[in-house]
Amino acid sequence: MESTERLHVLELYSGIGVMHYALKSSVPAEVAAAVDVNTTANEIYKHNFPNTPLLPKTIEGMMLQDFDKLNFDVILMSPPCQPFTRDALLKTLRECDHSFQEFLISPTSLGIPNSRLRYFLIARRPPGSFSFPTSAEVVFCLDLF
Repeated sequence: MESTERLHVLELYSGIGVMHYALKSSVPAEVAAAVDVNTTANEIYKHNFPNTPLLPKTIEGMMLQDFDKLNFDVILMSPPCQPFTRDALLKTLRECDHSFQEFLISPTSLGIPNSRLRYFLIARRPPGSFSFPTSAEVVFCLDLF
């Protein structure tokens, strides 16, 4: 992908749009659609991002064809129950032969005054690989600066 191309992103468990805002402030991207079942959060999301299609449903209620129609390059998500979601996601990624790397990052390492570790996972489908060495272990990033 050329550096001037925008990523087309599917945002799952979109909530009020915090991940959308973070994405928008960091890389050239367009959110193709957001999906969340929480009606209160969806009202706030619509206020924050009125031009983004918002699907008020659970991801379990979507068919594969629904996902295919959205034409996205990347999935961005912030699931509500991360330990359970992590167990299921890693199993699925392994079964689909995806490369992935998990990270625990302290916001203080990015200049944000909050020391609670945040979990991130990036994955890539075959035949691609990452431009950095990966590990089966979670990478801890406590102090980058």
